[in-house]
Amino acid sequence: MSGVEKVKKWIEENGLDWKIHMLQSQVKTVAQAASALGVPKSVIVKTIVLVDDSRTIACIIPGDKRLSLGKVKSITGGSPRLAKPNEVLERTGYRIGGVPPYPLPGDVVIIMDERVLDNEKVYGGGGDERSLLEFSPRELLSIARVIVADIVS
Repeated sequence: MSGVEKVKKWIEENGLDWKIHMLQSQVKTVAQAASALGVPKSVIVKTIVLVDDSRTIACIIPGDKRLSLGKVKSITGGSPRLAKPNEVLERTGYRIGGVPPYPLPGDVVIIMDERVLDNEKVYGGGGDERSLLEFSPRELLSIARVIVADIVS
């Protein structure tokens, strides 16, 4: 099952009004994603995967911000680092560039930057590099165990 199919199935099973937008070409940057959908960059989010020994941490941040590893370390302890592309696939089931904010494996720690909640809906990875997931960050909080914190610099 492809990453997009996995996300679509999970949306259906949970009766959510979230949507997958299939795009003509790959989107590799926030600017490309915003342009493809005709939305401001402020509503695009990135899911950045970190690893720390056996832990996997997914950080959901506004697309126009930079992740602060120092702030993440203060929340999780240890020494998280950016995951390599093969680690992202191995630990989440998705390729880099298409990692959705959810669904993720149950052992993944999810941290969402508090600024993401400023938007009623946002767009993030949809399971592969040609799709974007339109979702409600507040609904995500009600479905998954998510830590909300200031994690951008």
